[in-house]
Amino acid sequence: MIITPIYKTYIFAICIFFSFIYSISSFAQTRIEGTVTHNGKPLQGADVLIINSAGTEKVLTTNSSGAYNYNFPPNEEYDISISKVGFTQFQIIYSTMGLTSEAAKKLKSTSKPVSELFELPSDQATILKLNAILDKPLLSYYFNSEKNTIDSDENLEQSLTQSLAKVAKLSGTQSSTIETNYKIALAKGDAALQAKNYDLAKSAYNDALAAKPSEKYPETKLADIDKAIAAAEAKEKTDAAEKERLAKEKALADAAAKDKAEKDKELAAAAAKEKADKDKALAASAAEKAAAELAERNKLAKDKADKDKAAADAAEAERLAKEKEKADAIAKAKAAKELADKELAEKAAVELAEKNKLAKEKADKDKAAADAAEAERLAKEKEKADAIAKAKAAKELADKELADKAAAELAEKNKLAKEKAEKDKAAADAAEAERLAKEKEKADAIAKAKADAEKALAEQAEKERIAKENELKLVQAKYDNAIAKGDSCVKVKSYDMAKTSYTSAASLKPKETIPAIKIKEVDALIETEKRSLYTNELAKKYPQGVTEEKVKEGNANITKRIVVRGNTGNLYIKKETGFGATYYFKDGASITETEFIKNTEGLK
Repeated sequence: MIITPIYKTYIFAICIFFSFIYSISSFAQTRIEGTVTHNGKPLQGADVLIINSAGTEKVLTTNSSGAYNYNFPPNEEYDISISKVGFTQFQIIYSTMGLTSEAAKKLKSTSKPVSELFELPSDQATILKLNAILDKPLLSYYFNSEKNTIDSDENLEQSLTQSLAKVAKLSGTQSSTIETNYKIALAKGDAALQAKNYDLAKSAYNDALAAKPSEKYPETKLADIDKAIAAAEAKEKTDAAEKERLAKEKALADAAAKDKAEKDKELAAAAAKEKADKDKALAASAAEKAAAELAERNKLAKDKADKDKAAADAAEAERLAKEKEKADAIAKAKAAKELADKELAEKAAVELAEKNKLAKEKADKDKAAADAAEAERLAKEKEKADAIAKAKAAKELADKELADKAAAELAEKNKLAKEKAEKDKAAADAAEAERLAKEKEKADAIAKAKADAEKALAEQAEKERIAKENELKLVQAKYDNAIAKGDSCVKVKSYDMAKTSYTSAASLKPKETIPAIKIKEVDALIETEKRSLYTNELAKKYPQGVTEEKVKEGNANITKRIVVRGNTGNLYIKKETGFGATYYFKDGASITETEFIKNTEGLK
């Protein structure tokens, strides 16, 4: 929408009514540092109207450098409208939706848009065409939650140069803006090329060529981009071929490794089984041999013990026989002696007694000697038996030690055979585990790639959903702002601006009935105002010539001059604002100071 001087007057009245001071909080780190230009040169005195989603407004004015700046709080959306009396407007959307207070403390972002304004043509039909182009944002900045940055809408950036070129052509200043459009396009193309955004860069350089077809720089850059794209595509193909080759080699290597691992496993299992069988057979043979040797040694020991016992028993029997024989001889001698003693009792009483004494002594001596010999024999026989028993015990101990040693050696062999079999099995299990781990790793990689792809698709879907949701929110916010703006304009009787705002709201949400109702109400108010401003009414009310009235409205000094000629009356207004600007109107339409003076002062 093109803002005419009278509308500008009403806008400032609204801004005064709704004015407020934004306090720059500790978390306001998102900032805009814009520049407003005309024919590529700074434009001083342009008004920058900032409206948030609640309809609250803030008005800034560009300085001698055409610059303005503003800090934006988080989680809010703003419409920025840049205009100046006699010039076209420029709209920007700036959104911090989704930016939390905590995140804003760490975010430092400055956007630096350049807004080109053009002089308004006098043709109303042309102004309507300009409205169709400019009654929508030419630039948009939004908070990117994934990157934690304030980004610019690439689609609007790509179409900006074309839109400005159309406006320049309609406003009749195409030749004066060619250089500006050319420079803007080159700057955008160079930045996009540096960021390797080849599509955006090509679009920008093509816009530059459209502005100045004879320039070689854009053509050179376009050729460079084509080379870079071709090189990237060639590299992509080469990388894909190399990736495919490596994948095939890996697949072949994996298959070969798998076959080798399986064969090695089979050979290891066969070797382990064969060795285990051999070790088992050897262990069984050694055990049988040791058992046979032990049985033989036990048999020899038993035979020897039996033989020794038989010899001892024979010696004992012989000893007993000799003792019996000796005892019989003694008994026989005793009987003969008794007989002799009986026959010679009397004669040999003394001799017999002596002989008996001697015999007894001798018998005692012989008995003592026999007892001693028997004791010595028994001692020797016991010593011999003890020696035999000791030898037998020693032999049995030795045999037991040999048997234990053989059993220990057999156990050691069995242990070694078992340990080797376990070691071989562990090696085979490790090889199998390694193979399974590699297969699992490969399967995990495939699963991860699939999961990543699914996650990427889900994230993309979520982004699209959020973008759509944000777009709906943006449309709703614009709709609400347009309704609020229209209502504000109605309050200050800026009916044309109100109607334009309600029309914008209707275009945003065609199904809503409120804009149509409000447009009808505004049309009725406009008709009423027109009827009240009929010039013949002024002629009836005021005398012929010029009648001057001075009033004060807010911070503005108003000078009204009613000029009556015959039955025709015209209302001329001079409005001197509190901030230094002066505007002139005839019957509500903007005029120049010269027209005001010519049509009023010459008749005084």
